[in-house]
Amino acid sequence: MVVGKVIVQGEDLGRWVAAQRHGWEQLLPAQQWLLENVLGSNPPMRRSGR
Repeated sequence: MVVGKVIVQGEDLGRWVAAQRHGWEQLLPAQQWLLENVLGSNPPMRRSGR
């Protein structure tokens, strides 16, 4: 067991949340809301167009 690593039913939740953030724009609004309000994950920062 590693401190700070969360595994549920064999899945690394940190890796799963990172994958969801990577595809944020493809998520439905309800899925985005759940990630933000239940898991505390924020959408990825947008890069400036400069």
